[in-house]
Amino acid sequence: MNSYWVRALVALVLAAVLWMQARGVAGWARRERAFQLATGALLAFAALNATFALNIVADVLQFGLSLLGVGLFIGAIALLLLSLRDPQASAQREKFADAAREYRERREQERRQ
Repeated sequence: MNSYWVRALVALVLAAVLWMQARGVAGWARRERAFQLATGALLAFAALNATFALNIVADVLQFGLSLLGVGLFIGAIALLLLSLRDPQASAQREKFADAAREYRERREQERRQ
């Protein structure tokens, strides 16, 4: 099997995982959009690797697919970072901080005993 096919299959599997992840965060608009953009980027890279595997020499097509994939990934990263500023994310950060604080206190009590 050609390594380009392996790369295309891996990109398709990762795209499916990200698509399922996007469906799981339906209440978080920016995070959902970030996962959808990342899914699109992986599909573009899968198509790019398929063109390489099929020995299709279409420089404009391959350049367009790679540019599309990179652009979608940059957009996904930007939206993911913006989603961290959402009020829902701050509540989640507070919950994690409380859990970490509780864990530290419990460890200190165990050390004292």
